[in-house]
Amino acid sequence: MPITKRERKSKFIHLNDTVKKPGIVCGPFHALSYYIGCPFACSYCYLQGTFRGKIDPVVYTNREKLLAELDEWLKLPGSLRLNAGELEDSLALDGYIPMVDDLVPRFAAQKRHKLILVTKATKIKNLLKHDPKGQTVVSFSISCKTAWKKFEKGTPHPSKRIEAAKQVKEAGYYVTLRLDPMLPIDNWQQEYAETIQLVYKTFKPDQWTIGSIRFFPSLPMWTAKVGRSTNVYNFNCERCKEDGRYRLPLEVRAELYTFAGKQIRKHDKKVPIRFCKETTSLYRILRLKPNGCCYTQAMQNGHLV
Repeated sequence: MPITKRERKSKFIHLNDTVKKPGIVCGPFHALSYYIGCPFACSYCYLQGTFRGKIDPVVYTNREKLLAELDEWLKLPGSLRLNAGELEDSLALDGYIPMVDDLVPRFAAQKRHKLILVTKATKIKNLLKHDPKGQTVVSFSISCKTAWKKFEKGTPHPSKRIEAAKQVKEAGYYVTLRLDPMLPIDNWQQEYAETIQLVYKTFKPDQWTIGSIRFFPSLPMWTAKVGRSTNVYNFNCERCKEDGRYRLPLEVRAELYTFAGKQIRKHDKKVPIRFCKETTSLYRILRLKPNGCCYTQAMQNGHLV
């Protein structure tokens, strides 16, 4: 995949508060565009729509400006979170760009703000050489085998991601596993049970984030335009009034999440389980009270709540 290099004119850090909509449990956060795009080719990726089909990675050449902006951001009061995986895969280009070496030590040098890295990659060499001092969260996205084969072209096998996550946790990072998007494929119960079992044969994550397929109406069009399969959108999704996204029917999502939660609880009774960009109606049907969004857990000074 070609990589474009250019100077960035706009800010590298922005506040993403568009996710805060009535009826959706998802809080605002700051996002860092160290680069944008992704070398992987997941057919459901929202970046296809975000960048209107321009999916190849763009690496910025004015790194000094980026780092100066980050240093100023780190002076902000309070306890904030900076997501460096919202518009890019945090580790997919590591080694080609010094993203990990630039970010992890800066966050380790202070105690208030948290760095969030989100990835499907297994390029962890540079992560392992740093001591994060509790200030970096690494969130590995995993899938069951069939979903990976069909819809996550170019990504490492889920078992390799799980092994990478284990090593990253052993190096002192707070590790979240994202089982997202869950899909009601044939024999989904067995496949997701096997995936969760493999996780706990390997290590114990600090937190789980669970989600299911969700997309804005234009995304299938952009997926087709970039030449990827649109079959992932054929799961009888319904448009949600809360934010306009298409999601699986409420009862199907509830069944998926309940099953995954029970499988996780067989191995770990206390690990936090969060839902990603879910509706309050989903919480009601599961008789659960919303308790923060995906990374709330990581924002409590490293301690479980």
